[in-house]
Amino acid sequence: MSLAGRQLSHRVAAEYGTGGRLGSQSAHVPMRNVFWKNIRNNMNMQKTDNSKKQKSDSGSIWNPWHGCHKISPGCQNCYVYRRDESIGKDASIVTKTGDFYLPLKKNRQKEYKLQPQNGSVFTCMTSDFFLEEADEWRPECWRMIRERSDLRFAIITKRIHRFMECIPDDWGEGYPNVSVYCTVENQQMADYRLPIYLELPIRHKHICHEPMLGPINIEPYLATGKIEYVLCGGESGEQARPCHYQWILDTRDQCIKYHVPFHFKQTGTFFVMNGKTYHIKRWLQQSQAAKAGIDYDGGKE
Repeated sequence: MSLAGRQLSHRVAAEYGTGGRLGSQSAHVPMRNVFWKNIRNNMNMQKTDNSKKQKSDSGSIWNPWHGCHKISPGCQNCYVYRRDESIGKDASIVTKTGDFYLPLKKNRQKEYKLQPQNGSVFTCMTSDFFLEEADEWRPECWRMIRERSDLRFAIITKRIHRFMECIPDDWGEGYPNVSVYCTVENQQMADYRLPIYLELPIRHKHICHEPMLGPINIEPYLATGKIEYVLCGGESGEQARPCHYQWILDTRDQCIKYHVPFHFKQTGTFFVMNGKTYHIKRWLQQSQAAKAGIDYDGGKE
């Protein structure tokens, strides 16, 4: 641990005590703003000249279909399955949604409902864009993405191995308005998916560590210069696996080394720092991550 990290550890221990173990209600320490004030102070002590706070892109959501199948460790506690189960719905059944044509929908003023100033359009957030069951629907989605060249579409996938089977004939080196996030939740998935990902014709390549299930070394992949952005986040839900702050910081350090923008999206439900586990309510996980103040813009002035 760095000197700054040890100093932070002493300050937080003095503030909250020693903490406890997962599974014990008394062990879950409520998160307070002063906790992240301490973290901000810590990061100010170890920041580089290129380190700046970066605003996250909230954007819009477009779910042309709903439902998915679990294929890797990151899927274990899928929030879509949890939500659907709570309303008696089977999330493994893939269906086309009423929002299928959302990019082309207009309001009463005959203006598109989705506007560029609203940020990126996050696509298939309750499914996977490259899911097999959606093969017959996907060409129409590509057509809409091509037509709405004024929008930036963000596609997050665990099925990067299917990418070449799913692109349109005119894809070329990639549509300029599409960013593809390759999800790698642990080292095993990083070493399986990222070598495939790096060789694909995608203009904007982003890595997504969410849910982050362990420390992940992505330096060999960042060193290629092909990755534009890295996002990290913990797992939500009461059955969530813990996310360690040190894992987040380690990934941030790797991004700083290669001047790749980094975003800490959310803490997850069980957030571990210096041996203490903090239980964080769902609606606070993103705001608490933002209060850490550790986003990095890649060293841009």
